[in-house]
Order: sequence, then C-alpha cells, then structure tokens
Amino acid sequence: MKFGKACLFGLLTFVIACSAPAEKGTPPPGANIVTVMGAVHGQHRHSESYSLTVLQEAIKKFDPDIIMVELPPERFAIASANYEQFGEVRESRTDDFPELIDVVFPLREKLGFEMVPVAAWTQKIADDRRAALAKLESDPARAKDWAAFQAAIASYSKAVRGRSDDPLFIHNKTYDNAVKARQNIYEELFGDDLGPGGWKNINVAHYQKIAAALDDVRGQEKRILILYGAWHKYWFLEQLETRDDIHLVDAADLFLD
Repeated sequence: MKFGKACLFGLLTFVIACSAPAEKGTPPPGANIVTVMGAVHGQHRHSESYSLTVLQEAIKKFDPDIIMVELPPERFAIASANYEQFGEVRESRTDDFPELIDVVFPLREKLGFEMVPVAAWTQKIADDRRAALAKLESDPARAKDWAAFQAAIASYSKAVRGRSDDPLFIHNKTYDNAVKARQNIYEELFGDDLGPGGWKNINVAHYQKIAAALDDVRGQEKRILILYGAWHKYWFLEQLETRDDIHLVDAADLFLD
C-alpha cells in the first residue's frame, strides 16, 4: 500500500484520508499494481450509475501513479499542449472521450499522475475500416455474413439490456463474455477484410503499446490504471494475466461504497 500524494496534515489524517485502498492478496515484491477500467465514452454524460462523477471518484479511490489512456501518442501530444495552454482539451479525437476531457486531464493537474497514450488507431485505419464495413454491408455476396453479424449484435444487446452503463456489471465476467461472443463472430466474419482495423489486429496493436509502457516501469511498484473502452477490457485482461511482474486489481471494487 502506498500513501496518497496530497497528504498535508498530521499522521492521523495522513493515514485515514490519504491511503490508497488495500488490494486483495499480496503483490509480489516490486510488482506494479494494475487495474483495467472500462469506459463507456459518451454514455458517461447521460448515465446516473456511471456518470463522469462516478468515474472520477473511482479513479481517485485507486489513486494512480500512471493512467494509460485511449489516445494515439500524436493525438495525446496535441491534447496535452492544448490543455496546458488553454485549460481545456482542443483535439478532435478526444471529443468522443469525455472520460479524458472532463475527468482525466483535470484530475492529472490535481493528483499529479502521469498520463501515457496507448492507442494504436490512426485516422487512416479508422477511415479504411469504415469504408470496408460499408462495402461489406452492401455486398450481396456477403449478405449471409452480415445477417450473422446482426444476429450477434442482437444477442449482445439482449445480454446487456438495461445494464450497459452499470459499472459493476461492466466490470464483471458476464459482460466480458457477452462482448467476447459478439466480437469473436465479428472477427471470424470480417477480420481479414478489415486488415489493421480488424478486432484482433487492433487489439494486438493496442496491447503492444500497453505492454511496452508496462515494461518501461517494470519493478517500480507503481499504481497503474488502464482506462479504455469497455469492450477492450476482456482482451487486455487475458493478456495481462500472463505477466508475472504485475498485481491485477479488480476494478469493480473501486465502484463499491
């Protein structure tokens, strides 16, 4: 356990108010403590159960030294420069990520954690993926595949109906399994067509950046929060569970009273 960064008054206040929450189990010596928090992007602005305030309090509860964020390095550099100059983020890619604009950037100034960009998306990948999907949808020869994909979407929607913005449900195996089932079909049907923008390929590319960032701080006993779109969460956790230099913390505990 490490003490928080803003402890200013007396030993009793220091311990009670500023300590990070205890983790289950004993981290190996030198291990970084890592949690993966799934964001719901625009839904945060409209959800009561997973509002931006709820997200902010969960992040503060974890008390990170580092937050890895879903921005490509070049976009992050622009967003950071904007925030430092104007006190707000003026970068188009971040418009879809209120968790970064309204929570993480402002919190960084207050809590002093480091932000590390770990997204592999480029504008070309996004544009090519969008064009490929539009072509697939309108191709009569792929009608059967497209229908199977729509059925997978419907099954997923049924599995998460009424709970897609519940942080305790999102940070749960049931949610992860629903996402995995949907995305496995998506990858099987269209992965080859989408190239770098396919589900497997983009997750591999994202995780390579995460793994490299973790390697950079190996053995430093840092508290690291990986904040990403919730659909990616299961994929990252499966890879992170193979590492012996980190201690994984269940993000669901951060949303409990």
